[in-house]
Amino acid sequence: MRYGPEYWDKYGAYRTPIAFHLSLLVLLRSYFIWLMAALSRRPDLDIMSLFFNSKSDFFFSIGIAAIALLPAVIFCLRRPQDNPDSAKRLASIWRFMRWPLILCAIIDLGWLTYQAAHSHYQFSLFLACQMVIVLWVLLYLLKSRYLSVFFNDWPDPIIKKGE
Repeated sequence: MRYGPEYWDKYGAYRTPIAFHLSLLVLLRSYFIWLMAALSRRPDLDIMSLFFNSKSDFFFSIGIAAIALLPAVIFCLRRPQDNPDSAKRLASIWRFMRWPLILCAIIDLGWLTYQAAHSHYQFSLFLACQMVIVLWVLLYLLKSRYLSVFFNDWPDPIIKKGE
């Protein structure tokens, strides 16, 4: 299925869906929490303990989120390039970046399930919300038709008028 010009940005590439941005935010949430804790000006407020039970939970979350870093970095480079060779290389890599995101969501959901199982199945609203949101991200990454088109598209290189 093709999408018309209303889905294109000013460079003629498909616009990034808002749900994709939210998916990256969810999958990279441990890095954002770490950044918030690092930038916190109050030493008495321990932000990390609000989200993670132990240091090992934090390091597991960072490791899982590291899978989604490569697609996030390449997504940040998704703009018209001056060099046509680098644009072709990035376009060929970008085409497969949906799979690391899916893998990250599956492992993240498994890790959250493991945490719920080792809390002796006591209900935790925080874990339940995370599991529902990560499951939503996983279903979005698997089922979205627009994402198939989005991952197969890359902005054309910039052609200078003198060439």
